[in-house]
Amino acid sequence: MIVKTIVYTAILAASVASFAHAEAVGKKITLLTGPTEDRLISAFSHAFDDKAKTAGITVTQLTSPFDPALQAQQLDDAIGQKPDMIVLQPLSSGAVTPGLQRAKAAGIPVFLVISQVDNGDGLSVGTMALDDVKSGELAAEAMIAGLKAGGRQTAKVAAITGSLAEGIAPRRLEGFKARLAKEPWITLVQVEDAQWIPPVTEQIAGQMFTKYAAEGGLDAIYGMNDAMANAIIQAADSAGIDLGTASGQLLVIGGGCQESGIRNMQAGKQYATLSGPLPSYDGPKAAELITDYFSGKDIPRLSVTTPLEVVSATNLDSYAKSCSF
Repeated sequence: MIVKTIVYTAILAASVASFAHAEAVGKKITLLTGPTEDRLISAFSHAFDDKAKTAGITVTQLTSPFDPALQAQQLDDAIGQKPDMIVLQPLSSGAVTPGLQRAKAAGIPVFLVISQVDNGDGLSVGTMALDDVKSGELAAEAMIAGLKAGGRQTAKVAAITGSLAEGIAPRRLEGFKARLAKEPWITLVQVEDAQWIPPVTEQIAGQMFTKYAAEGGLDAIYGMNDAMANAIIQAADSAGIDLGTASGQLLVIGGGCQESGIRNMQAGKQYATLSGPLPSYDGPKAAELITDYFSGKDIPRLSVTTPLEVVSATNLDSYAKSCSF
């Protein structure tokens, strides 16, 4: 009897899953993102598309080179095409909000990925994004741990960020500052906006090294993702600055768990990164939630992506493969 029950349950589960996919078959989605030259966006897009295809969903992607005005126009164009859903990585809350309102009026559901829309309640059917405040807090935790490991009793630190106009970077900086504020022996001496661009990050880092050289240099810098951390490391190498935890060395913290961060950590040049976002998890999960939506299921208004933790030498091996995208 138990065996029969298990078999019937398995058959029922398979039938429900097949029905859920059947409801999604033939649906058309327009995916609006930043540039696929960005490794995270590229990896997310491929993972999302692959999973959507298994449910019979067709995905058409439009990209913008981190240009909010262009994305706003693309959003209007997508609304005119009347897809079954628009999946949007919002580059600017202010720029996309009017389009989101028009999509809602047109009866086109919007699902947000990678980033949230500020004050966007009711304008999307769901959002899958990182807890960016937590990300900033954990970056600060990693920096504090690294500074303490080197026995430093006072420290001058800096942050080079993504675009601070709105969105991801301000939330990460909020968490970073809040955590550092609890450590009076650490002084955040400078924050500079590099708009997520590694060459700009490298230039800013070089200027910081020159500025603080007469004061004994900086003790640590937070690059808001691993590509930016890599640019900081390149600038340090060019300036002849030693990297590490010891007094007199520069401690570098990244984020985003990218291939460059893993490589630099293995080489001892970067102290830590963070475990998310992970496109290999986030892309398929977003596609699953959208399939559920098409099947008439209730989905969360906000789904927090990959569980976050600090990635350092102690757990590097367990993340080396999944973060190397």
